[in-house]
Amino acid sequence: MENGHEPANHVTFRGYLLFWSGQLVSLLGSSIVQFAIIWWITVTTGSALYLAFATFMGLAPIVAIGPIAGVFADRWNRKKLVFVADMMQALAIVVLIMLFWAGRAGIWQMLAVLTFRAVFQAFHEPTVSAITPSMVPKDKLSRMNGLSYLFSGAVRLAGPVSAAVLLQFWQIQDILWIDVLTFLIAMAPLVITKIPSVKTGIANSSFKNELKQGFSFVRNRRGMLTVAILATGLNFLIMPLSTLLPYFVKFDHFGGPGELALVMAFLQGGILCGGLLMSVKKGFEKKILTTVVAIVIAFSGYALIALTPTGSFWFMALSALVFAVSLPVANVLLQTIMQMIVPLDMQGRVNSVTMALSMAAQPAGTLVSGAIVEFTTTSNLFLGCSIAGVALATASWFFTDIRHLETLATPAEATSNQLRGEISA
Repeated sequence: MENGHEPANHVTFRGYLLFWSGQLVSLLGSSIVQFAIIWWITVTTGSALYLAFATFMGLAPIVAIGPIAGVFADRWNRKKLVFVADMMQALAIVVLIMLFWAGRAGIWQMLAVLTFRAVFQAFHEPTVSAITPSMVPKDKLSRMNGLSYLFSGAVRLAGPVSAAVLLQFWQIQDILWIDVLTFLIAMAPLVITKIPSVKTGIANSSFKNELKQGFSFVRNRRGMLTVAILATGLNFLIMPLSTLLPYFVKFDHFGGPGELALVMAFLQGGILCGGLLMSVKKGFEKKILTTVVAIVIAFSGYALIALTPTGSFWFMALSALVFAVSLPVANVLLQTIMQMIVPLDMQGRVNSVTMALSMAAQPAGTLVSGAIVEFTTTSNLFLGCSIAGVALATASWFFTDIRHLETLATPAEATSNQLRGEISA
């Protein structure tokens, strides 16, 4: 036992699997309801502007308050924080259902609910991420992260499909109850699971100093800032593909919904295959090098998508598979490295800072890609982004300190008290 915290072992791992299974159920409900809400906004307003605004309102709170929420994830009881965050999101849906019953549900009420849920999602994500290394033994972290990536991808794929089917038979206010039901199901394993506390007197320290310490760790620990910048840049470069793929299929290649569905199926299938690989693969000895190679392969697939001959949708689909299957490899390895080197009582702060930085690039990438396509073709934009991605990953390996990240001496079991002098702002 170190610093009052029992190291992760097979007992805590069994508890984590129970907790994780409940969170997957909750994620399924949220995925179904999220699709139903977005579809309602699309049909009700018929406006791309409102749809974009809804996406922005669901993202902005996570970016804006994520680092602050990360401090709470380290200061407060993480089990209670997950419970409250999930409960408040479910209560927001109950309020929305009542508005539908009263005939008072409109676009602004819907946007308010999306924003409110995003605020508590900003607390939920870094807290759950911080719990993982405190309950999962180091030798199982990589495979567990891969398994989580696999099942989360499957749930996010099943959610919209389920919602689309349910919308054929139910009203949206009926579908919204699914989120409340899955919340109740997820709470059962949360209540009975013992989630360890890793607090080391942080609650008596200055909130401002603890917030600064999260940023300082990212800035001063060798290789951490490079990872944050790399993730931000790559997210920015991927957003044009995420945003404009339907446009690319229809207007550059004269395809229809069937062709878009084919490409999307290969994209999702690639993500699931990559997650499956990481869930069965015990680990990679050189994690950072493997990560960089995976990024290069992914962006090479991105380039192949851009270079697809007109109307060759199977070529595009196979290229999308190359792109997608490499992403879980890079993401899981980076996540595992972070969990292994960040002190347990700083996981919330550091995770929220890196998450906020990387997610901040998404709305910017969406807006910029739409503007650039006014002056050039979508394929040129995709090709330019893919080349930039390969160059960014390669330059990070050869010209920065990212290669030293996984060899940091400080283990995750260390505490922020031991590091305070080293990474003080």
